[in-house]
Amino acid sequence: MTPAKAGTSFYNNLMRTLLYRTLILLAVIGLIVTPPVLTGYAELKQAQSTADHVQKALHYERAARLLLWRKELWGQAGEALYLSGNSSYSIPFLEKARKAEALSGFGWDILAHSYWKAGDHETALDIWENGLETHPQYFEFYSRLGMAYREKGDFAAERDAIESWLAHEAEAKAYLDYLGTTSAPFHYRFGQLLAASNPDRALEEFIITASLDPEYDSVVETMRTSLNLASLESDESSKSVIIGRGLGLVGEWPLAVEAFRQAVAADGKNAEAWAWLGEAEQQLGRDGRAELDKALSLERTNPIVRSLRGLYWMRQDRGDQALAEYLLAGEYDPGNPAWQISIGDAYAIRGDLQSALLAYLRATEMNPTDAELWLLLAEFSTRYNLQVEDVGLPAAQKAVELSGEDPQALDMLGWSLALLERYDEAQEALDQALRLNPELAPAHLHLGILAMQTDDWETAREHLQQARDLDVNGLIGEQAQVLLNQYFP
Repeated sequence: MTPAKAGTSFYNNLMRTLLYRTLILLAVIGLIVTPPVLTGYAELKQAQSTADHVQKALHYERAARLLLWRKELWGQAGEALYLSGNSSYSIPFLEKARKAEALSGFGWDILAHSYWKAGDHETALDIWENGLETHPQYFEFYSRLGMAYREKGDFAAERDAIESWLAHEAEAKAYLDYLGTTSAPFHYRFGQLLAASNPDRALEEFIITASLDPEYDSVVETMRTSLNLASLESDESSKSVIIGRGLGLVGEWPLAVEAFRQAVAADGKNAEAWAWLGEAEQQLGRDGRAELDKALSLERTNPIVRSLRGLYWMRQDRGDQALAEYLLAGEYDPGNPAWQISIGDAYAIRGDLQSALLAYLRATEMNPTDAELWLLLAEFSTRYNLQVEDVGLPAAQKAVELSGEDPQALDMLGWSLALLERYDEAQEALDQALRLNPELAPAHLHLGILAMQTDDWETAREHLQQARDLDVNGLIGEQAQVLLNQYFP
């Protein structure tokens, strides 16, 4: 081929290549300006401008179907649905974005939440774990994982997750401020998780908790007292029992079980450790009888063992067996008025109220300066409407005197007076109780009943509603709801 022909051939090839590329470019430009794509961008604009989450989700979905290369739009549609309260409907959209590797950290989070709400906790946990790998900067995954591990009973993993969250505490402050809360729950839970394994570090966490939120003062003080008492013990098993009891007092029975198991592992002959393990098992809805029997086989004369066995029989409505156990506890520890209170409760469950009252009276005689014992006597008298004027009212007055006007004592005084139809005095005592503690649910309940007795129905409704709301899952809240249903349907 001559040089001229070769040049011509090269030129022709070059022109064909340029023409091909130009056609591709024109095709792409044509694609961009086609109506479906324009509609997709219009839908996207509408999604970004509307405040209604349902409408936002619809626009994002339409945009995702038209703008096929924008896979993240499926995730945004799912996020909008979740924020609208339709978490179950958000799952398919979020899953599309996840499979396309286009899901945001928030998207991973709420996808897991959606499965969690639907009851599929295993899938939720798996998504949170994988979400953390995909978006390690989204530190809120640690708090979610802590919750999931807690539900699963994996306390070591929960502890590690919360510790990781606390490592990002400074970053979380702005978000917590926006929510109007603090990191106190994380420090408190971390302290609980460390209580049995690292008491000194746990104490530090409890101190931080109290400094961040005074609402935790009571439970923090309980845990600090337990840890300080445990530090005085040289025996590891006894230490674990004290810590477990502290965890039980603040309602953390799953961790208490772990502490008591640690106690029996350290000393298999510690009868109290076995007895407390049995009690903790019952608190979690399990039987606990085997552990209580083991405790009895180790130490038959231990009053703690006997009293916890008595409590077991009380739960079975077996008053005779409970009474026998409590009487033995009182025999083995004759100076402790607590056993007399338990004896009184056992007599009451058998229907022998006079014997029960005598046991309560013996408790106050054993320690006449203990305001709590007088309060318990007053509560027993009013609960059964038994000798309220001769026993219940004087006991409540004594409790107020000894406690320095404690709100609970004032509430019991007011209720005793209400039962005796001394309504003005009752009103004064109950009002004083609420001035000292506006969130005292029993006082609201009693004021509600008092208002009904004096035909002040609007006030009655208000106090009954407050009692219900302050004790949603408790006996006081239940009683308030029954009255609301009956008188204010």
